[in-house]
Amino acid sequence: MAENLVSSADLTPAASTRKIRRVVTALDSAGQSIVAIDDVSPHVSCQANSDLFVVTQLWRTTSTPADNDGQAVDLPKEELPVSPPTNGSVFRTVEFPPDSVWRAPGAEGEEMARRQIHATPSLDYCIVLSGEIYAVLDAQETKLVAGDVLIQRGTNHAWSNRSSESCVIAFVLIDGNAVG
Repeated sequence: MAENLVSSADLTPAASTRKIRRVVTALDSAGQSIVAIDDVSPHVSCQANSDLFVVTQLWRTTSTPADNDGQAVDLPKEELPVSPPTNGSVFRTVEFPPDSVWRAPGAEGEEMARRQIHATPSLDYCIVLSGEIYAVLDAQETKLVAGDVLIQRGTNHAWSNRSSESCVIAFVLIDGNAVG
């Protein structure tokens, strides 16, 4: 999800997109661990004018070390930026539809992916949950499939799903610096 993609607030995710359940723990008044939140995350948005390109925000911290005391406070209702807060982290999933669904007509594959290249000031752990996708870098690209992990260290990158199926990636972004 690049900063230069357009959020599509007027769209609702397609019924076929993955709904992500999150279970968040906390302590009760007696100091015992409990489940504080158990729901399908309501923090979902469509990107790139496609109801199949879906970002699900799961959690965010605003400090390091993370403050685990007190109640589990859910995310704010407004759309969150791509990058984590200073000294914080973000946990989200992104469902990338095939490039043919959302990339501009006449622009495909590597050419369009190169136009989407961006860098975030963060260390990103990217875990492919399902499907396949290309991580497109300045000088090369590599195909990732379900079970693969990419550790994105603040460098330029973009995503290109050249398959016919959606790809779901879990992202953990930790505040850091962009490089290059």
